Amino acid sequence: MRPGWFDYNDEDQLAITFLQGDTRHAGTPADGVISRRQIAQVLVDSLASERADHMTFELVAERGPAPDDLTSLFAALVPDDRRGIDGVRDQANMSARSEPDGVLADLTWADSLRGLPGAPS
Repeated sequence: MRPGWFDYNDEDQLAITFLQGDTRHAGTPADGVISRRQIAQVLVDSLASERADHMTFELVAERGPAPDDLTSLFAALVPDDRRGIDGVRDQANMSARSEPDGVLADLTWADSLRGLPGAPS
């Protein structure tokens, strides 16, 4: 989950919206806003949703009412390619080999966990 700007939303921005592709790059709240309460709701709901597994999405709030249930939002997402490191629909902007040394070390460490009991698949 890639949340928008924390707590910049207006009182009527309650409609939780999932986006994919990481296309908003203004570097300001114009990219999207979300409340901490909404972030917590999505995190907790994602734990109980098999449909949320291996999904990358941007999380923002739009004008409108809060959803009663996030099931349909998770169901509309396209899953990530488990062979890659980018989220689905992300722009190809940096090869894995070009990542900073710290990121490469983290990727190597995470890859070493595959197959261990309790490790993410």
